[in-house]
Amino acid sequence: MCGRFITTGTWEEYRKYLSILPPEVDGRNGPQPNYNVAPTSELDIVVRREDEIAIEPFTWGLIPHWAKDSKTRAMINARGETITDKPFFRSAFEHGRCLVPATGYFEWKTMGKEKQPYLIHLPGNAPVFEPFAFAGVMSRNKKLDAATFAIVTLAAGPSVSGLHARMPVVLKNDVLEAWMDPNTDKAGALELLQHNRGADFVYHPVTRAVGNVNNKGPELIDAVDAA
Repeated sequence: MCGRFITTGTWEEYRKYLSILPPEVDGRNGPQPNYNVAPTSELDIVVRREDEIAIEPFTWGLIPHWAKDSKTRAMINARGETITDKPFFRSAFEHGRCLVPATGYFEWKTMGKEKQPYLIHLPGNAPVFEPFAFAGVMSRNKKLDAATFAIVTLAAGPSVSGLHARMPVVLKNDVLEAWMDPNTDKAGALELLQHNRGADFVYHPVTRAVGNVNNKGPELIDAVDAA
């Protein structure tokens, strides 16, 4: 799964990986560095609005377009193996595929009686690791005035399976356009989930302070000795 992640760097740096982004984003401010993005956070993600790629604010925790009240539980992750079968995600997967820019994510591993957090990222120098994008699905609920998203996950690959059984899908650059293309059908979009950069991930232990959502400073990504 993916329950916390980080966003660092500038839009110009993201565009080096997210080739689908238009050149004009190079002059855009942000994204604001956040070393502990948690569920219910609002952040800019990459969506398609009509025929254009756009960057818009969405809240992490998907609420389906058909939900009638706030009692519907928001979901932060969508399992790629069942995403087309679940009514909760079906429409978002077919009509609301999006990209969630990030530079790393956190996972916890039980060690004795404690849980040790790790930062998982692509190669690079802290704090600006190589930028990437999670495969995401988004929904706009007009009744609740909510624009929300979830991150798609699959079974973990060998690079991170020692930490957790699941991992977010990080799409390769050459399939980003197809993922965002509304003409890509359901079967085609499912196949794209296999174009995952998961094998490139590395990780290191970080402070347990990341477990508190109120902590958001750059010290959260510093390497520490594992307990």
